[in-house]
Amino acid sequence: MSNEFVILAIHTPMKANILRSILEENGIEVRVEAVGNNTDSVYVEVKRIDLPRSLVIIEANKLFSYADKEIHKIDDGKKRILVAVDFSEYSMKACRIAFSIAKRSNAKVKILHVYHDMYFPSHIPFSDSLKETPGEEGMLDKARKKILDLCMNIDKKINAGEWESVNYSYSLREGNVEEEIDNFIREYKPSLLVLGTKGKNNNNSNLLGSVTADVIEITNVPVLAVPENSTINSVSDIRHIAFLTNLQNLDLSSFDSLVSVFGKRPDMKITFVHINDNHRKENLWTEDELWEISNNFRKQYPQVNITYKLINSPDIEVGLNEFIKTEEVNVISLTTRKRNIFSRIFMPSLSRKLLFMNNTAIFIFRK
Repeated sequence: MSNEFVILAIHTPMKANILRSILEENGIEVRVEAVGNNTDSVYVEVKRIDLPRSLVIIEANKLFSYADKEIHKIDDGKKRILVAVDFSEYSMKACRIAFSIAKRSNAKVKILHVYHDMYFPSHIPFSDSLKETPGEEGMLDKARKKILDLCMNIDKKINAGEWESVNYSYSLREGNVEEEIDNFIREYKPSLLVLGTKGKNNNNSNLLGSVTADVIEITNVPVLAVPENSTINSVSDIRHIAFLTNLQNLDLSSFDSLVSVFGKRPDMKITFVHINDNHRKENLWTEDELWEISNNFRKQYPQVNITYKLINSPDIEVGLNEFIKTEEVNVISLTTRKRNIFSRIFMPSLSRKLLFMNNTAIFIFRK
């Protein structure tokens, strides 16, 4: 059983050869096998007994970090989309949407799973803590089996024509979920992070659903958060986006990023939405001001169906939710600031509130 070969990773042939070379230098036997008829990806396999040590070597060497200039030399130059999964139905939905976006933008997808770290006495080496014990699976083995099952399920859906066929791979990390996702983003440098969430009436016992809001508020890349009961499964399902705006200078770059992800489609409407707080009598916006801004964007993006909506409401969340329901909005887009732990705990952001108030996907830009 310990001499059985198991899949350590899925990589391009060039990256697989680099990984094999490093592992063999450390005395680990490696096999590389093709992934079906896919010439872009191969399985890197090691003996089950060597699996924990192999992962320790990968982590110690920071293999395939995009901060390494050498990695850029062997990279295919495609945009990178990261999907964090916890093997729930809603994280599977996030994968499907990420594949659809990747197909449209000629990007590749990385599927990341972070499994919980557990306390072990300091005299027990990290690699030993991941090993199987008699009669039960270790944490690493459970995570590896689940991620491979997920990949096999994805391959079946691609072969059946249910999902788009794109270049994808996976990674496993051990540790605190929010921190490891943020660390991986710094290394992998994706252009977009896609997360699944439970959405309205979120149950915090669901791992990823309970951390999505925290991840959104600490990362520096655009985030698409997709609730389990969202009406969208692909880019083509997105027909109406509410672009929340305070008409700041950053709105232009945010809008450009929005269009680059979802495309310029006449069948997709983007509504500039501004909500006037009726409790504040000063600095209230007028219809003319919002029309002028939206009209300027229409001139710059003639292929996009752009409208505007001024909402006067004493409660931002209530006013926005009424608009979402009435106008059948698929995606809410907003720009937020990176926040410290104090503000996240005691002053919940609008993105956090929206995440748990409705089943509409949210697209968040970072300042």
